[in-house]
Amino acid sequence: MRRKLIALEILLLILIADVISQVPDNDNFMITHGPWIQYPGESEVTIIWTTNKPAIPGITLTGPDGKTRFIRNSTDGIIDGGGTLHKVKVSGLMPGTTYKYSLHSVQVLKYQAYKIYYGDTLIRSAENFVTPSKITGKVTFTAFNDVHGLSGKMANYLKNNKIAEQDFFVFNGDMYDFLQEPAELFTGFIDTAVAYFASVKPFYYVRGNHETRGFAARELKNYFSYEDDRFYYSFDWGPVHFTVLDCGEDKPDNNRYYYGLADYDAYRLEELEWLKTEVKSDAFQNAKYRIVLIHMPLIKDPKPNWAMKFNEENIGPLLGNAGVNLVLSAHFHRNVFYEKGKSGFDYPVLTNSNNSFVEIVADQNGIKAVVKDVTGKTLGEYNFR
Repeated sequence: MRRKLIALEILLLILIADVISQVPDNDNFMITHGPWIQYPGESEVTIIWTTNKPAIPGITLTGPDGKTRFIRNSTDGIIDGGGTLHKVKVSGLMPGTTYKYSLHSVQVLKYQAYKIYYGDTLIRSAENFVTPSKITGKVTFTAFNDVHGLSGKMANYLKNNKIAEQDFFVFNGDMYDFLQEPAELFTGFIDTAVAYFASVKPFYYVRGNHETRGFAARELKNYFSYEDDRFYYSFDWGPVHFTVLDCGEDKPDNNRYYYGLADYDAYRLEELEWLKTEVKSDAFQNAKYRIVLIHMPLIKDPKPNWAMKFNEENIGPLLGNAGVNLVLSAHFHRNVFYEKGKSGFDYPVLTNSNNSFVEIVADQNGIKAVVKDVTGKTLGEYNFR
């Protein structure tokens, strides 16, 4: 009798599960975050967004001649898709050109070996973006840093920023405290960036020491686009060659807070070898101006942390002999300007606080950096000619 009851209970559970599986999903298929634009170079752009349900992503691109093409990426012969995070790289673009794009997301209801069920198709209204160009004689951008998840502070400033005049934006590290869940990226700063500019103006992401912390730190690259899939890279825009460096964590690898999972000493040596090649490249050597973006200041500090000590002994001297016009950094949570030479090296360093933002214009007359608070009030102005 007991065995019959157990069998009936199992059968009942199976029937209930079957009924539940057939209950219709009444949540509408929608875009949950984005899109935001990422630039690895002059001829390509990566557009990223998320949906609330699995989908196959695509981009409809319209060029200045009015011709339209539909783009889906593939890996090893398989069209990308099936998840909720979507990245579509568009290549073959012309520098300094305006393009129109719209998102195309096809919902995947069920993905089986020999049968795939599609649901709704979402087509988002078109947005414009402009590709970078080395030919133009001017570039304008704004840098943020040490926001630490306080996206409202960033929003207050953006209300006063002349967004239409910016070519791009820079997130110079520590945009959040740590990353346990990727969702924290959206509440921390991405959603605010999208609301104000990121669907039409790209941003470049510089990793700070806080971006290395938390379980989901290993997933950070999934949400951005990096040249050669590295946190250190370079790019050109207008008269400026930008070198982006990754400072890594601020403590020794054997520090107890890392629980044996840190390997930044070896990582920084790899980055140093890359930088030796970078400063000898034609793009670096031939640029009118050279700006370095790094979270921790590249200075001779009387009490440097572990990472800054490495940079002081290795990266500082290398860049000091390479003709760098400006190092833009963060980390100290205060505004400090080190003139050329007073930084300890043959370049000036502008360190931005956690409550201000830097607007930079580089043209034929030189480089102008204006530091502003959240209300748009000017706190300092620096010119490099």
